[in-house]
Amino acid sequence: MKIVVDTNIIFSAMLNPSATIGQIIIYGQRQQQFEFFAPHLLKEEIKRHRNKIIEISKSIDEVTFEDIRDEVFRCVNFISEEQIPYNFWYDAIPMVRDTDMDDIAFIVLAEYLDARLWTGDKKLLAGLENYGYKRIITTEELLTMKFYGQ
Repeated sequence: MKIVVDTNIIFSAMLNPSATIGQIIIYGQRQQQFEFFAPHLLKEEIKRHRNKIIEISKSIDEVTFEDIRDEVFRCVNFISEEQIPYNFWYDAIPMVRDTDMDDIAFIVLAEYLDARLWTGDKKLLAGLENYGYKRIITTEELLTMKFYGQ
């Protein structure tokens, strides 16, 4: 199953790779049950929030941050935003216009790949649900699939 992960999900996985979200990403990909994707901009967002991740975690130092980031990033296929045709971007504008235009690349990538979107952004989720967007998958659904082989 193709799944587009947003920055909130990767942020959570990096804060605690042994918790649920980290384990879904690491072991779901290793077991080839899930195929995770993200736009390249996610790498820049994680780089920009590096100090915040280290500060919040209270147990991650600079070296550990690099190790965790590398392990999580190995589980994600990064796609250049430039390779996605314009019509996908144009069609996604109404979906995020009233929530956060910064999230458009995740919606566009999910549409382009015919994938599900896994996000921890409650504001984005609410906006997409109000719009009638159906390509969302939750952590709970992923856990069910992981443990019950669905």
